[in-house]
Amino acid sequence: MVEKTEGKKKLSSGNDEGDLEPLIQGIVENMDSFEALLNLFEKVKNSGFISALENLSSEYLPSDIEFLSNFLTSRDFLYGFVKTMNVVSALSHSLSSEKASDAVKAILYNSDELWDGMISGAKNPEATSLLRLYAMVKDPDISAGLTAVLYALKAIGSALKKVPEE
Repeated sequence: MVEKTEGKKKLSSGNDEGDLEPLIQGIVENMDSFEALLNLFEKVKNSGFISALENLSSEYLPSDIEFLSNFLTSRDFLYGFVKTMNVVSALSHSLSSEKASDAVKAILYNSDELWDGMISGAKNPEATSLLRLYAMVKDPDISAGLTAVLYALKAIGSALKKVPEE
């Protein structure tokens, strides 16, 4: 590693500006790195990214680009971005468990029944007395759904108690 830093010093401290020999020697010594860099630039160029950047820079005035760069590097934007990434990582962690992914899949694959039931209930409301409500709760599907919702509410309440107040 000492040799490489000495090589860098040697390249940057050339007294004769017209002397390219140390620069060429450095390129030859690091040929594999330069080839990899050139291949990367070629891939970026072939992907159209360079032309997209050229079009973007030609369509916007320098003040617009300055505004965008200031906005994208502002404290508020970066804070919001970090908070969003924390939520996304928590969501992906939550859905990575077998139980959570199976439960979400079960609900989503049967969502047509869910939406049909909700729309039908909203369009055709029925008078609900305590006796009718009691009879509905005896239905095993309603009882299972109600129990699931109540347990979910309990878990949500317990989790929300842990959130610090601001």
